[in-house]
Amino acid sequence: MIDKSNKSKDVEGSQLLPGHATGPHSNDVHPIVSNIDVIIQNLAGILQILTGIALITVSVLGMITPTWLSAILSIAGSVSCMFGVLLFYFTSAKKRSFESLINQSIRRVINSQN
Repeated sequence: MIDKSNKSKDVEGSQLLPGHATGPHSNDVHPIVSNIDVIIQNLAGILQILTGIALITVSVLGMITPTWLSAILSIAGSVSCMFGVLLFYFTSAKKRSFESLINQSIRRVINSQN
């Protein structure tokens, strides 16, 4: 026999309190706050890339009249772009390397137990 009555109404504490979240993803702000350093590093890398491209563009278009200054700024823009790409790459590679660190530590523990 199937009992279709809703008995959870009468049970004390069965209702969810407003403002209290349940479940594994109850705090949606936590992943953003914990990865704020990654966000800042990615923004810094993108800013360096854009600054380098702007310097190269200004130099190539001839908006700077002394040729030697234009050449120096073009080189500085190229270096800025390279470091921005490098920073962006290392930041994104750092996020993925955490799993490999866990795997390495598990292997060390297993090897030390054997």
